[in-house]
Amino acid sequence: MKKNKYKVFVLENSATQRNLIAQCIKQDDREIIVAESITEAKDVYNKNISGINLFILDLKLPDGDGIDFLKYVSKTSEFVPAIIVSASISQKNKDIAEKLWVVSFFEKPIDFSKLNHIVKSILPEKKSIEQQFRSIY
Repeated sequence: MKKNKYKVFVLENSATQRNLIAQCIKQDDREIIVAESITEAKDVYNKNISGINLFILDLKLPDGDGIDFLKYVSKTSEFVPAIIVSASISQKNKDIAEKLWVVSFFEKPIDFSKLNHIVKSILPEKKSIEQQFRSIY
């Protein structure tokens, strides 16, 4: 019997960063879905709407930011935890993002061993993380 894979959606405009993140978190039990802009992300997301287990999002994108995309997703989906990666993360963005399912923030340059550790801890625990978010917000 084939085991279901976790789907991890990476939204990052830098091809180098996108590939590094995908390589860092790639494992046999994970399918990595990528996009480089919000426009592309919405299209890809709408084709894969069911079964996404985690988002990894950049804040600064050519056509908006990762928070804009999370706002879009939050209107169309059940809870999906997210990780924000960005060169700079303001407190205002943190406050907004935390209400939109963001469970962790990484400033660039990314510590890939820590990112992989966080991803490993989030994927099997999605349900309990969702319960925690729903009790807070």
